[in-house]
Formats: sequence, C-alpha cells, structure tokens
Amino acid sequence: MSSIRSAALLAFSLLLHATSVLAQQRLFPAVRSFELPEASPRVHGLVGRLISARRGDSRFGQEHEGEVVLGENFPVVALKGGREPIVLGFGSQVYGRFSLTDPKSALISTDWVVGINTTAAVSSWLLTLELYHESSHLGDEYGDRFPDDRLDWTREVLAAWAGYVAGVWRFTAGASYVLDDELSLPAPAGSLGIDYHGKSRRFLGGQVRPVAGLFTEADAATKWRVSTSGKLGLAFATGPENHDIGIALIGHNGLSTQRQFFRQESQYVGLEIRFDL
Repeated sequence: MSSIRSAALLAFSLLLHATSVLAQQRLFPAVRSFELPEASPRVHGLVGRLISARRGDSRFGQEHEGEVVLGENFPVVALKGGREPIVLGFGSQVYGRFSLTDPKSALISTDWVVGINTTAAVSSWLLTLELYHESSHLGDEYGDRFPDDRLDWTREVLAAWAGYVAGVWRFTAGASYVLDDELSLPAPAGSLGIDYHGKSRRFLGGQVRPVAGLFTEADAATKWRVSTSGKLGLAFATGPENHDIGIALIGHNGLSTQRQFFRQESQYVGLEIRFDL
C-alpha cells in the first residue's frame, strides 16, 4: 500500500509540474511584446523627454517643454507557441506634456491609451492587429490660463501593423480606422517607419548598440498632412531579459503629437531617455 501511495503521489506531483510548465508557456509567455517604430512620438516604456519647441502647438508657443510617458504592451496569452508564436497582449499608455517656461510648469495636456493586440511572428514578419481606446484632456493650469474648450477626443480605433526585419533594419507599415469618434472626423490613417538597430558592442561591462529611426504618418482628419519624426541614439542592455535603457536625440516636424491640438503645426528637437519595462 505504501508503494502504491508513493507512486500516486509521484504521479500527482509530475502532473502538477507539467500543468505548471504548460501554464507558464501559455500565460505571460517570454516573448517580445509589440512595440511601435523607434521614432514614433507614441512610444512604449518609461520615457522622459526634454523638448525645445521651435513651432509651438499650444498657445504657449515657442518654449521649452517636458513630456513624460508611462506605459507598455505586455504579452498575456500565447495562442500558438513555437518559433512563430501568436500572442494576445494588453497595453496602456499615458502622455503628459508640461511647460518648463511657465513659472508653475503648467500641465498642458494628457493623452490616454488602453487596448488589446494580437501579434503573429511569421518568418521575418511581425503582424499585429490592435484595438484601442484613446482619450485626451487639457491640463488644469493650462485651462486656467487659456480658457479654451477641451476637445472631446474620445475614440475607439482599429489598427493593423506589418513589420519586416532584415538584419539590423526593421520596416513597418501601419493603417488604422476609427470605429467610434465623438468629433465625427474622417476615419482612416496610415504610417511608415524605418528602424536601425546596430550591432552590440561591449561597453563598461555591458552591451551598447546604436539605434536610429524615421517615422512618417498622416490621416484623413487633417487632410493627409504628413508629419515626420526622427530619432538617433544609443541603447544599453541592462540584463538577460533585454530591458534596454536608451538615450537619443529626437525631432518632429508636422502636426501636433498632442491630441488636443491635432490641427496645430508643431516643430521641435529634444532629448529622450527611455527605460524598457
């Protein structure tokens, strides 16, 4: 009886272990999450930006501004495993823009994004379908100083991304369609991105690699006015999970990246520090 009980306990223990391993493979899989092109003003991670606005989009005009971004996409469920996984993910981001010239460092606006995405890896391709909710709000201090009406930027958006990796280069094309919009603006939009991720080199006991990107986007809501953003910097690998720390010069020319001022012209150069989460 003792040997039967021992065998049963061993079998039960093996079953629990197998179930645990299977759950780990399916839930929160160890795969890279969906990320936007390097130079996109919309970005994932913990990001701080110091911006010199050459053409200000808000009524502050030309000035020094700061932007803080907090958010990430996380892989939640592996719908298919192996070398070409299909993963269901969840993500959220918040963007806050501040005036650094104003004595009170007035909060100009905040933009919020939350959504789900499905990413499939097929050979050198990464294909992503994304459904997200987006909203935008004027800052209280900005609203007190400039009593403008807040735009009701509340919308549900369906987006598709196709990325192709060729060595150190990644080429990305995106298209989106607004399913529900309180402003009733024209719905379609598109974007293109080119990223360069150079080879890693040893530096102070770690790994560092050059990164660069060019990103263009346009949408029907602004009569397909093209906006262009650029990035040039370095990424430092901090551990085996490749949570990089990046520092880069950034630039933007076109329309505002703040949704409250989406029709306004914007031009800036700046410095970005980014921590992958």
